[in-house]
Amino acid sequence: MKSEDKILSDADSTAENTYAENTADTSALPTVPVTPASAVSVKKNKLFYTPVIISAVIVAFTLLFVCFWGIFMNRDIKTTWTLHFHLDQTECAASYTFGADNSVLFHNGGSIRKGEYRIVQDENGKDIISMTFRNFSDFGTPSVTFRLAYRIGGSALTGRSIECTDLDGMIFPPDQLSEENKDAAKQKKNAASFMEENGMRYYIFSMSENKGYQTQMKPFENASADKQLLGIWLEKNEDANYDNTFAFYEDGTITITYRDRIYRGCYTAKDGECTFNIAQVDGSFSGIPIQYRFDDEKLVITINDVPAVYVRTDNVNAFDNGIR
Repeated sequence: MKSEDKILSDADSTAENTYAENTADTSALPTVPVTPASAVSVKKNKLFYTPVIISAVIVAFTLLFVCFWGIFMNRDIKTTWTLHFHLDQTECAASYTFGADNSVLFHNGGSIRKGEYRIVQDENGKDIISMTFRNFSDFGTPSVTFRLAYRIGGSALTGRSIECTDLDGMIFPPDQLSEENKDAAKQKKNAASFMEENGMRYYIFSMSENKGYQTQMKPFENASADKQLLGIWLEKNEDANYDNTFAFYEDGTITITYRDRIYRGCYTAKDGECTFNIAQVDGSFSGIPIQYRFDDEKLVITINDVPAVYVRTDNVNAFDNGIR
C-alpha cells in the first residue's frame, strides 16, 4: 500500500513540476520573430518583378537604339536617289532606284533602264557601287558596267544624301587631263565638283533620297485614241532574251519596253499614224512618230521604216519585263 502511495505521490510531484515549468515567467527568455504570411508574399512579388523590370529596360533601350540608328545612322542604299543638275543652263534630273534583290533602275527622263548592282570595295577600302546594264544603248556592246564611289550622309530628320564620284562616266564622263575638251570640261564643271588623280579628272555629284520617282508626262492637246489600239501588245523575239511591248491606255498614256528599257509617255493615234511624247533628261519632250496597221488579230508597228508584228497579251507583267 505504501508503494502505491509512493507511486501516486511521485506522479503528483511530476505534474506539479511540469505545470510550474509551463506557467513560469518567460519574459526573460529571448523571443523568436514570426514573419507574417503577407510579408512573405510581398518578398516573393519583389523577386518576381525584378527580372520583369530588367527585361523592360532592355527592350526600351533596344527600341531607342534602333530608332536612333534608323534616324541618324542609316546608311542603307536601298531606296531611290535623285540627282538635279544644270546642263547648258537647263535643269536636269535623273534617279537611281536600288532594290533589295540587287536590281537597279536608272530613271532618265521618260526612260528607265534596268540592271543589276553589287557593293564592292576598291584597294583603298572605299565603297563602290558596280552597276551592269544589258543593252544599255541601241548600238555598241550588249552590256556595260558603271562604277560610282559613294558615301551616304544626313539623317531621316534633315534628309539623307549620297555623294558619288563618277568613275566610268555614266553621268559625267571623266577627262584625261592631257587630252581634255575644254568646252565640255567647262560645262561639266558648272554642273558638278571634281577631283584629279593619276592624270584624270573625275566628277562628283550629290543625290537626295527621294523614296519614289514620278515620270513627267505631257498630254497632247486634242489627243485621239484609236480604240483598236487599246491594250498590251507583245513582240516575241525567239532569237533574243527579251521581248518588246507596247501598252496603249485609254487615258492617253503609253508604256513601251525595248530590250531592258522601259519608256513612259503620252500618245495620240488616228488613221494609222501615232505620235508619242517621251520626257528627256532636261525636262523637254521629244515627239516620236510611228505607223501602225492591223492584220487580222495582229498589230504591225513600223518605226524608222522597220516593221514589227505584235500580238495581244493578257500577261500584265509582260509589258514591263518586271520593272514595275
